[in-house]
Amino acid sequence: MPRRLQKRTFREAGVTLTLFDRGTHHELMIGEVPILTSALLGTERAFGRLASPSATRVVVGGLGFGSTLSGVLETVGSGARVIVVEKLETVVRLVQGELRHLASGALEDPRVTLVKDDVHRVISREKDVDAILLDVDNGPDWGSFRTNSRLYDLRGLRAARAALRVGGIYAVWSGYPSPGFGDRLRRAGLTPSVVPFRERGKLQARAYVGTRRNE
Repeated sequence: MPRRLQKRTFREAGVTLTLFDRGTHHELMIGEVPILTSALLGTERAFGRLASPSATRVVVGGLGFGSTLSGVLETVGSGARVIVVEKLETVVRLVQGELRHLASGALEDPRVTLVKDDVHRVISREKDVDAILLDVDNGPDWGSFRTNSRLYDLRGLRAARAALRVGGIYAVWSGYPSPGFGDRLRRAGLTPSVVPFRERGKLQARAYVGTRRNE
């Protein structure tokens, strides 16, 4: 007999979020749009590993189900400080509670500081960051919230560049191609590159990376 689909709903930030337990994986949706899935967490863990082993200060935008954060923690040293920014209290409660196993307890790591805020505001007040890793949307052209668009426009990218130290990276996880974003990174003073992520033998996502070079 097929397993019955289980779901729970939450109301926050003026939207309805629904958590689906599909047996093989979990999905969190806003309306009819999935914003988180545990089906392919390997790409997000690989995204987190873009942080350099020598990084001492990393900002992770979007807690998600904790895989990007877990990837960062696998890479950076014991003295690193990792700031993870999540504005949805629902996501924080799930990862600290019933879905804690998906994050392997990453939030309890002493290197981690959880900030419940908008990631754009956090980036705007940070300095000397080695890596800013954004996994808050499905990509730079599709935002879970309308206000997230400012993370990817020229003004937002220039704020990110100002927060980075020389050699630091600003990276955006994307589930689809965004061919014009590399040019936007370049116009903001960052050197663009693309890192593909494959899982189960298929290209599943990519990271759009902008590196701050010498002045």
